[in-house]
Amino acid sequence: MAEHDKGLVEDLKQKLYKRGTFKADISRAQQSLPRTEVAPDWDKEEEPVTRGLLNPSFLKKFFLVALLFFVLAVAASAFIIWSGSNVVSADNLEITLKGPTSLKGGDELGLSVAVANNNATSLEFVDLIVTFPPGTREADNLEKELVRYRKNLGTLNKGDVANESVKAVLFGEAGKEQEVKVTVEYRTTGSNAIFEKNKTYTVLISSSPLDLSLSLPDEVNAGNQVQLVIDVASRATSELSDILVNASYPSGFRFKDASPKPIFGNNVWRIGDMQGDIRRRITITGVLDGEDNEKKLFKVVAGRAKETSDNEVGVPYGSTFATVVMRRSFVDLAASFSGQAASEIISAPSQTLRGSIAWTNNLGDKLINGTVSVRLSGNALDQSSVSVGSGSYRSLDNTITWKEQHDQSLALIEPGSSGQISFDISTLSSDKLGASGIRNPFIQADVTFEATRVTEDGSGDIVRTSVSRLIRLNSALDLGAKAVYTVGPFANSGPMPPKVNVETTYTLVWSVLSASNDLNGVTVRGLLPSHTRFLGNVSPSGADLRFEATTGIVSWNVGRLEASPSSVSPREVAFQIALLPSLPQADQTLPLMTNMNASGRDLFTGETISDSVPLIDTRISEDPNFQESWSKIAN
Repeated sequence: MAEHDKGLVEDLKQKLYKRGTFKADISRAQQSLPRTEVAPDWDKEEEPVTRGLLNPSFLKKFFLVALLFFVLAVAASAFIIWSGSNVVSADNLEITLKGPTSLKGGDELGLSVAVANNNATSLEFVDLIVTFPPGTREADNLEKELVRYRKNLGTLNKGDVANESVKAVLFGEAGKEQEVKVTVEYRTTGSNAIFEKNKTYTVLISSSPLDLSLSLPDEVNAGNQVQLVIDVASRATSELSDILVNASYPSGFRFKDASPKPIFGNNVWRIGDMQGDIRRRITITGVLDGEDNEKKLFKVVAGRAKETSDNEVGVPYGSTFATVVMRRSFVDLAASFSGQAASEIISAPSQTLRGSIAWTNNLGDKLINGTVSVRLSGNALDQSSVSVGSGSYRSLDNTITWKEQHDQSLALIEPGSSGQISFDISTLSSDKLGASGIRNPFIQADVTFEATRVTEDGSGDIVRTSVSRLIRLNSALDLGAKAVYTVGPFANSGPMPPKVNVETTYTLVWSVLSASNDLNGVTVRGLLPSHTRFLGNVSPSGADLRFEATTGIVSWNVGRLEASPSSVSPREVAFQIALLPSLPQADQTLPLMTNMNASGRDLFTGETISDSVPLIDTRISEDPNFQESWSKIAN
């Protein structure tokens, strides 16, 4: 610090601590400058904001105005909500439905619908939509299904009520509730948004339009045949159209036959249109296996077919069920043919089958005087082939019988003991089946065991059990193949016998014949050798015959082939090929086509059957003008 500054400081201290009043700054000469106080730190002085949007005075006024506007808006909104003068609520749209609480299936439903607008404003473009359950029909036209009813109610002003009556015919199972959904769609004034309100009307189907019953025995011995009887009757006052019946079988049930035949699988029947007192009956036969005391459930549903499927019930009109109790058979009885013990066996024409019958006494008592009988029926049995060993065969009714006199094991059958017998039968040949015009050949074998039960009290109850076996025969598919030169639908050319390096044309003919059963998906294929070529001429012109140049395969899609007796002409197709022999093939008989095969699915047995022809060569012996010299290639 400078010496001068120190002097000033010392002078100031003396004045401060001096007794009396300090007047250094009070008395000041007018000519002297005012003393300036110097701040010890350098601070930036802020200028007060006195103008612009950030002026505190302006901001305060703006805030007060905004607050006032907000309060007024809240008050106005509260008033509007409280008064309800401009509010549209679905709660204020009332839908009233009036109709019966229960209804017979197939009777007409009359549903009254009232729509009341209790809102303070109008509702515009109001639509009434009624959605019905599946199967509902129009009251004036039962042939037409009624899925949805829609009507425009226009504008509903405040307090308006719109009344509408809707009619329909409902179907369904007895005891089942059907739901009808009612929807009201609307718009508010000045808005394009669509609002809706829903309400559901429920009606109980008090009775079915179909009377459906299922009859079967209360008890069935395991492995025995059982018969189901389904009766269907109409209760509806109007016609019920396109009725299907669908049966559900329990495990262990093997379907054998039904009258009438099912239209799909083994459990769907079409019984057509029903009205008034019309009744239909379906009889089903099968074999039922199960454990002792086991309950088996059979169920039947009947109704209108689905729109999208002819094999399914879309609208059920009625259903029923029945149970049967399984009982262990007193005697186990088994039957097989050529080692096959299934209830249905597939065989072929001219086939010898070894039949085997075995029995076991499941009782705790002895059995005496046992008898085994086999009743043969059907249209495919060769009666002259029946061989029964020690038993007796009566051709009058095709019955084979074994008694004590034929087999001593039948005289006394101890508890738990078993026995067995055998016999042979043969099926008719395809020639005999074709000549007789037999369609869908089969043999039915009904086997019965019968004996007397010996109990401690001396009673002699008859014990009886039976099994059945069905033998279905595949049809015989016959493939014919030949080549001709001088006859046929095409004019052939070239030297005969064929010459080396010179082209000769032939007509090839394929034929197919099914002896006894209808076939489906029948195709014929053959291979053209490299020294032949396909000319493209086919007869008849509409035949589905194709040639694959890369593989040399000619294929004929026959499709469905109906069974025909041998006296009927087979299905045929003809096509033309060309043969071009080479020098090394001179003096040889050349193949014109090889590896020919025909196959198709037997619609009676479900199996694929086939036939084949190895080749057709230049020895065209089926040409009526054939000469042996035509067989070999000339040089």
